[in-house]
Amino acid sequence: MASPSIHSFFVNDSTLQSIEDEANYYRKSPNIIFLPCGLSFIKNTKGWASIGGIIFGWAYATYFAPAIILWPRYDEDHIGLAPIILFYVLSTGTIVSLFRAATADPGWVPFDMSPANPAKLDWTHCTRCLVKRPLKSHHCGKCQRCVRNMDHHCHWINNCVAEDNQWLFILLVLYGALLSVYTLFLVALHFYYFPLCTLCNHLSFTHKYSKYLMYWQFAQGLALVAICTSQVVVQVGNILMNKTTIEEIINSSKPLHERQAAPVVTKSARDLFQKVCGDAPILCWLNPFRRRRLRPQIYYPQQHHV
Repeated sequence: MASPSIHSFFVNDSTLQSIEDEANYYRKSPNIIFLPCGLSFIKNTKGWASIGGIIFGWAYATYFAPAIILWPRYDEDHIGLAPIILFYVLSTGTIVSLFRAATADPGWVPFDMSPANPAKLDWTHCTRCLVKRPLKSHHCGKCQRCVRNMDHHCHWINNCVAEDNQWLFILLVLYGALLSVYTLFLVALHFYYFPLCTLCNHLSFTHKYSKYLMYWQFAQGLALVAICTSQVVVQVGNILMNKTTIEEIINSSKPLHERQAAPVVTKSARDLFQKVCGDAPILCWLNPFRRRRLRPQIYYPQQHHV
């Protein structure tokens, strides 16, 4: 049998070197800006524009809805303080969930750690990062990192939705949907129920153009209700079916005879949601300020001493 040629060795060495160079490039996390306090931000122009649009919509509703509807009606004793408090609770929950979901580590697979008993784990190997990773992990082209239990990369938060921040993303779309529905309700009351405000300064910009400002608020609210509600349904469905959005996309792209059947779910709904939201009491799941209780670090024993 003839020995391999010098040319074949050269090609193989070059290929291996290019693979190693690519892996070293990814190991520098070039698309991630690491901030103090464990926060991070992804370098992505489309993501910055998207998250900027979300912040603008939140700020618009948070300023104009109380200024035009809630506070004037409170001053005229048409409503009590409770509707105002409810509005600001929903608004605060929305922006806090957005900030935390956008700046959190979604579950990046570490480069400098190895799993316990790797031979006994049914893990996969990333051909880009050259790291061992748990099942349901995927390499994100936007973050340029492998992410554990990756659901999808969301431009609206400029981050991946994955194991460690999926619960925050769910809170974001939940609070966003509730805030939008509540704002639509307030706009309807403003046009069809409340009498003309007598204490308002109708020469000010806010009240002079209140009709047009509320038209935009109504249109914005309808769009956000549709987007947020659909995401709530998708995320809840994925949790209950123990699947991810990216798995569904990959499976649906295959020919019919190659598609995998839906996984058999053996855990209860509570256990499935605890896997995402942590083992805190159910009512605490709605608190965007809390720390999610993590499962024991069984994957990377090097972290036990931290």
